Amino acid sequence: MRVSRLLPFLVLLGFIIAGPATAASDPAQRTATFAGTGVWVDIYDETIKQPDFVVSEAVAHGVTTIYVETSNYHSPADVMFPDQIRQMITLAHQYGIKVVPWYLPGYKRMALDRRRLLAAVNVGGADLPVDGLGIDIEADIVSNRVVRAARVVAMVQWTRATFPDLPIAGIVPRDALAWWRIFPYTEIRANTDAMLPMCYTSRNLTPAQTTAMTAACVTTIREQTGDPNAPVHVIAGVTDFLKTRQLIAAARGAKAADSIGFSLYNLETTTAADWRALEVWQAPTG
Repeated sequence: MRVSRLLPFLVLLGFIIAGPATAASDPAQRTATFAGTGVWVDIYDETIKQPDFVVSEAVAHGVTTIYVETSNYHSPADVMFPDQIRQMITLAHQYGIKVVPWYLPGYKRMALDRRRLLAAVNVGGADLPVDGLGIDIEADIVSNRVVRAARVVAMVQWTRATFPDLPIAGIVPRDALAWWRIFPYTEIRANTDAMLPMCYTSRNLTPAQTTAMTAACVTTIREQTGDPNAPVHVIAGVTDFLKTRQLIAAARGAKAADSIGFSLYNLETTTAADWRALEVWQAPTG
């Protein structure tokens, strides 16, 4: 059958098999999925083809969650590297490490975006549930700002309605308003369990400036959502552009702003020294 004919059945299937992929119905438990340390793998990384390596690195460095991209709006398949991702989930779960797939919607082809979000959640099938879902909200290919923002709202509302018990994170740019002008912070927060800003810094900033920028990245989310207690997990990077001291400075900023989590983007470019940033974020205060 053609995909267009299958779509209604795929949507229904998403409701049917969403159950095994749900980690918790309690909001606090859903939010806890995004607490702790993490590392990111995207579909352009060679590491996505090496699930043994990904999990061994996560184990070695005390990572609690692996965030893995399943696809994006211009990928040739709904899920790229499905066998490797399933193996990654299997191995990670053996060590108590969570795996959260993430998808980058384009908001031009909403049916495709919905189908690919369903595919991300169900990448492991009924017997191998994922631990949550990340929606990467940054694509600006829809030029009309009002339309784009409205479609983002529709997407996060649809995702929450489709998977009411699944931990869902909104992955957002650090400077979303400067970039988009209209960015639906409030609606994203209302339909997700945590906000994961991409608090990427410039290689030209000093460590002190990086610490301040990262802390501001967290507080901006809370200000814009109107929720002073919004759970924020900081994504630091991009690791191939930054020196280790800047990643450590970012960890200090995230810690000072009381972030619930801290992670590095991305695994492929994280050096042995860079892992120190996770240790800094984890270290007891005082």
